[in-house]
Amino acid sequence: MEQVRQPRKETVSDRELEVLRQVAVGSTNREIAKPLFISEATVKTHLLYIFTKLGVNDRAAAVAAGFESGLLKPREK
Repeated sequence: MEQVRQPRKETVSDRELEVLRQVAVGSTNREIAKPLFISEATVKTHLLYIFTKLGVNDRAAAVAAGFESGLLKPREK
């Protein structure tokens, strides 16, 4: 019954998480696409899914939400 009241949030896939990690370090769509062997259009698609799943509208907000939710970890120095 709890799931009816509060539907589960969709989880970010492993590939989407890889894209989000690259966004967090400031990579462009082109820089993200090359090592992942995907097109820039596919990167954009992953970003749109990430935005929807995290309830945000842009890259910066997605990164902030990623850190807040624990999907992203701060880099150790």
